[in-house]
Amino acid sequence: MSNSKESITLWKDSGLFNGTELLMASCYEHSYPPHFHDEFVIAAFSRGAQKNSVCRKTGVATAGSVMVIHPGEVHTGEAMERNEGWDYCALYPSEQLLLDITYDSGNKNRSLNFGVECIRKDVALASALVGASKILLSSHDPLEKECTLYDVLSRLVSRYGEFTKKNAFTAYQRQDVLRGIEYLQDLYSHSINIKDVAHAAGMSEYYFMRVFRASTGMSVHQYLNQIRLNRAKQSLSEGMSASQVAQSVGFFDQSHLIKAFKVQFGLTPRKYSEFCR
Repeated sequence: MSNSKESITLWKDSGLFNGTELLMASCYEHSYPPHFHDEFVIAAFSRGAQKNSVCRKTGVATAGSVMVIHPGEVHTGEAMERNEGWDYCALYPSEQLLLDITYDSGNKNRSLNFGVECIRKDVALASALVGASKILLSSHDPLEKECTLYDVLSRLVSRYGEFTKKNAFTAYQRQDVLRGIEYLQDLYSHSINIKDVAHAAGMSEYYFMRVFRASTGMSVHQYLNQIRLNRAKQSLSEGMSASQVAQSVGFFDQSHLIKAFKVQFGLTPRKYSEFCR
């Protein structure tokens, strides 16, 4: 039986800086399997504790903590104590949005890096992120939302961000694994077998499967499904139906999409579509 207190609101605001995804949640039984985002994850915790793993480094985020996860970094999350759960909010800005917000001519052709310490105790910033998320969820004033998001992201970057020449995700990935990832990203909507992906990476099949999991923390199939789910969210936010989306991103059918979407994000594709603006 599901916990009646559990609540997950995940939505994409298409009018907010060309589309920004946001989340507010109280989680108890839901646990996030290994997954990644194409955008940064900026989360703030207001109650309870979340046990997590980011790039296979375990940690605990408690109330007053701020978490920053780079694009492409595989992570998990679950309640430290199921009866207690945890409350949190999350913003998912693209790296380009963060760079635009903090634009300086000296930062041209740079990437934004928040270091290897993904969880920081910062009560004031956590409170500001939670307050901003509430405004972004409830406000109907586009200017208020844009200024709110701009202010809180600027505050985060000025406090913890650094500009580097190399993207944080590609810096720790093997080039042969990256070739396999590029193959999956290009052909995610097709039927894919391991032989073709391994060939694109320049490895034997079994060696590639072993190296891929060691490098990313996910199997090739899990990684492909995550790419498909990320594309599915984009299409759902644009008004496509779940049945159309399932076919377009490579899932076998609508029920397959619904099951995978619920496991990954804690809500159905229909609910996600309803929340999007």
